[in-house]
Amino acid sequence: MLKYAWPGALAIVFLCLLSSSVSALDVGRTAPGFKLADQFGKVWDLSALKGSVVVVVAADRDSGRGMDPWMQGLKAKYGGKIVLLGLLDLRGVPGIGRGIARAKIRGETSDPLMLDFGGDVADAYMVNPKNPTVVVIGKSQVVKAVAKSAYSESGFASIASAIDSAL
Repeated sequence: MLKYAWPGALAIVFLCLLSSSVSALDVGRTAPGFKLADQFGKVWDLSALKGSVVVVVAADRDSGRGMDPWMQGLKAKYGGKIVLLGLLDLRGVPGIGRGIARAKIRGETSDPLMLDFGGDVADAYMVNPKNPTVVVIGKSQVVKAVAKSAYSESGFASIASAIDSAL
């Protein structure tokens, strides 16, 4: 009896490992939801943006320095045709420092930057300390493209192509 249980157990373990390697940011999958306030207090809810092409540029304090070229390039090319949102992973900021962080960010940019003090949304959007993560979300809230790199002309062209086809 035991010799027949092993193949079944191995199959279950294999399927679990296989399913855990699938990312929520895979092209063709529904984008991870979010409901976060930006530095101005406006709450952004992905489900309320259905029908719009949304581009999220996600970063932490280290990779955040690389957000600006992506944000400025996308703003210049698409203006109001897309919803362009920054996402900042601020999980290391203590409660007492959150107001200071919000005010500092508010003074640095007028672009909406969603502030993720808990880190859950940042994890779903694969924020890493090396480079920003750029995610194109189509009108039906399906991921159309993902770039996890510093800004480059070829990377921008790839993201722009996905946005163009989503519009």
